[in-house]
Amino acid sequence: MTKRDVRRGALRRGVLTLAVWWLWMPLVALLVRVVKHVGFGGFGQQDQSYLLLIRQELFPHGGPLDAAPLFWVWVAVGLLGTVWVVAYLAEDSGAGLRGWRVRLALAAVLLAAAGSLVRTGTGIWDDDKDAGRFYAAATVLDIPAGGAATPRSVLPVTEHTRKGDGDRCDLVGAADVPACVKTAPMPDFDFEARTASYAAATAALTSSAGLTSGVHLMGHSLHYLPDASQGGGVWTAVLDGSGGQPTEGIAVWDGRSNTVATCAFRGDHAFGRAFAGTGANSLRNLLAERFPGLVYSDQDIWGYCDGPDPRTAQPVVVISVARQTGWRQRTVLEPAGVLVLRGTADGRPGLVYREKVAPGELPGAVYPASVVRAQIHEVQWLGGRGAKDDRGFGYAHTSAATNAGNPGEFLLRSKADGHLYYVTPLVPRESSSQLVVAFAVVQADSAGGGLNDLHVYVRGDDSPSVNLNVLASRMVSYMAQQTSISISAGQGGALQEIVPFGRDMWRGFVDFNGQTQDYIDLSGDATVQPNLVSLSGSITAPGGQASPAPSPAPGTPAPAPPTAPAGGCTGDPGRLTTAQLADCVADLSKTLQERVQESATARP
Repeated sequence: MTKRDVRRGALRRGVLTLAVWWLWMPLVALLVRVVKHVGFGGFGQQDQSYLLLIRQELFPHGGPLDAAPLFWVWVAVGLLGTVWVVAYLAEDSGAGLRGWRVRLALAAVLLAAAGSLVRTGTGIWDDDKDAGRFYAAATVLDIPAGGAATPRSVLPVTEHTRKGDGDRCDLVGAADVPACVKTAPMPDFDFEARTASYAAATAALTSSAGLTSGVHLMGHSLHYLPDASQGGGVWTAVLDGSGGQPTEGIAVWDGRSNTVATCAFRGDHAFGRAFAGTGANSLRNLLAERFPGLVYSDQDIWGYCDGPDPRTAQPVVVISVARQTGWRQRTVLEPAGVLVLRGTADGRPGLVYREKVAPGELPGAVYPASVVRAQIHEVQWLGGRGAKDDRGFGYAHTSAATNAGNPGEFLLRSKADGHLYYVTPLVPRESSSQLVVAFAVVQADSAGGGLNDLHVYVRGDDSPSVNLNVLASRMVSYMAQQTSISISAGQGGALQEIVPFGRDMWRGFVDFNGQTQDYIDLSGDATVQPNLVSLSGSITAPGGQASPAPSPAPGTPAPAPPTAPAGGCTGDPGRLTTAQLADCVADLSKTLQERVQESATARP
């Protein structure tokens, strides 16, 4: 056998080895795709989830351009394997590594491998920051004043800024993540207050809705629909089927009565699928097949009854959807409109995709709450990596026990402009403090054209301190003073939820046996007379006797609480009533919280 034959044999083996080395992973990926598409035909979620995973982990933009770090890992491993194969075959063929052509080829491959590893490293390092950059472009920090009066919670951003356009941004951050700062206080939205808590709505709708076996309340679909009339909002939820049982309809509760109404999918508005259905009854598979580019979270599913009387109204299910969009070397979720689902005469779900929705076209939120959470989370990047990692910049949801089950994204209607907004009280990130230092506000009744602006209205350091734990203590104390009933606060207690409304006003809901019986309105600065309203005429403690409701009619101020004996909280604690002692404890807790915050700030 001649040297030429030996080299040709080595070349053929080399080409085959390299083909196997480079192609086995793509071929396996293609095989999985074929199995999912052919073997699991009709299971749209299988196809959709796999394609979304490939795009997320490998090709955010649909190809090698700006591919994800995992793709460059595969390229680097392939190139390093190529170096080994070429070197081995060069020795096996007798050519050796002394030839300049072999050395040049090996050098080029090694250089390409090094470049792939660098691309991998930069992609991994910037992956989380790139998400921050995407959402930061639609974020505005609104502060009440500049200069020395700048709130301490936002200093990591405002310490290094330059002048902005004076319109949208008065200041622009100097970090490599875009930060927009506007010198403007939070507008007086004067939100419509709710009349029942999320926990009470869950209890009422779960226990009083659904007439068919196999039907259950879809918990994450619990949605508050603020009405244009004061106090006219309702709670709704989807009565979903399971297995072969289709969706039953939409349950509606007004927050006051013990009656839950339902508009059902039947007659000309039948609906032959369910989110929890299996096989041909699976609505999720149908949606994935029809709209493979749209994704959604269960908390973005809600429904309403299209008509004045739920018994004859047409049920409608609305899904606020998002799209997985390529952004630099990763993917992000961007709002993409809504899916509107109605029943039909033949039972096939009527599916309509609306890419854009204007305010007032639908009665609830059309902007995904799941995207709002992502926007709030990524605020931490506005000062750059140093401010996030070293100084803990950012804001978080409160961890107060009263709001443990529902800490934010409250859907409220503004009396000022009539729009719906997501409103979230925020506390400092990476801090034990539960002082509300900012409010996140996003318009919720419009979608289309990308992200809606997230406004983070930062409270001034000289603003009256608001702590939900202190507010809960004050509400418990006031309830005891007015009714002689002692209630507990927190998860599992009677005081279940504290929701903001108006200017520095808060409403706490008192739930007994899963039903909101009363609510208490307090101002954060304690300058407004508390207002205790009984929704049922009398206030009954769990297992106790009814106590007369406060004398003022609903909506009017309650009488002033009794004053403490001479000496106040500095006197003999044994002479104080239970309610007065609770007030003293609340005041001490508030003062201690302020001192802890001041001492933490004063440390070098």
